Amino acid sequence: MPASRILSPASKLYLICDGETCAARGISLVDFFRAAIDGGVQTMQYRHKNITADIYATNLRQLVTLAADAVVTVIVNDHADVAGQLQLPLHLGQDDPLPGNLRTPYGRSTHSIRELEMALAAKPAPDYIALGTMFPSGTKTDVATNSGLVEDYIRLTDLPLVLIGGITLDNVAELPRSDRIFYAVIGDAFRFGATPANIKQYVAQWS
Repeated sequence: MPASRILSPASKLYLICDGETCAARGISLVDFFRAAIDGGVQTMQYRHKNITADIYATNLRQLVTLAADAVVTVIVNDHADVAGQLQLPLHLGQDDPLPGNLRTPYGRSTHSIRELEMALAAKPAPDYIALGTMFPSGTKTDVATNSGLVEDYIRLTDLPLVLIGGITLDNVAELPRSDRIFYAVIGDAFRFGATPANIKQYVAQWS
């Protein structure tokens, strides 16, 4: 397996800090990030829809500063220009165009074998592939569950694989395990509550 420039083998948790979810739960992005770092998170993506690129970049700079003294990889969601400016890894959705001048490693979302094939044919190639959705997900209600494709993906590519969609501490054991499989979490991070202590407690459960 090629070494990933993004994903740390030290933890299987790929935590997504979703700005809209944090706002709805009443916790600031800074408090969420700091608590997750205190809990030992290794990989964290900042996702925030319905805000401008400038606001996203401003928020992200704050979060990157928090992670500067910790062994944490911060991943940019969608905003390729911001990823390039800050030299951070990027995550692209299945329909997002691949920037021609991309100089940072990136991952790509997929939901089918066809989308996987398209992702693997891209130049430059992705650093990891994400496959959704594993279980019914509140953030991806229009996407069918694809847990049955995991073994096919493992066979078709040797890239790291991030599984996403409705994953919780309760159901993650139902999913295949591999040295190169990681598990993305959004809503389940709030299962103990929405305080910094709760987020720290949750992340520590994945140790």
